[in-house]
Amino acid sequence: MTTPSSALESLYQEELYSLPSPVLFILNQPWETIADPDKTVLTKMIGALRLSLASVRIITRSEFTLADIAAYAPTKVIALGATFKASSELYKCLSLEGVSVVAGDALPVLDDVKKKNLWLALRQMFGV
Repeated sequence: MTTPSSALESLYQEELYSLPSPVLFILNQPWETIADPDKTVLTKMIGALRLSLASVRIITRSEFTLADIAAYAPTKVIALGATFKASSELYKCLSLEGVSVVAGDALPVLDDVKKKNLWLALRQMFGV
């Protein structure tokens, strides 16, 4: 006869509830303080990647390492204005420990040339 606790242990299998890792956006300022035009730029960028705001995770950090964000289990990281401690390269798709990372300038600083460079790196990351 099984006890109630052993029945529950076999009822919920962890693999069944393993959700796909979201794309992680790391911004250098809280969402509430971002100007509307910059939110529009970010929303259009996410849409161009065939994603939606609801399908990505957005966090705020001024700098980060892969260990800092390991709890989010991302496979793709886009850092805008947040410094990636493992590399100072901007607008390049880097792959470290199974995580693709693109770092760029903060949203308010992105001009047309920087947006183009960011888009090229994101196209490489997402294969679009």
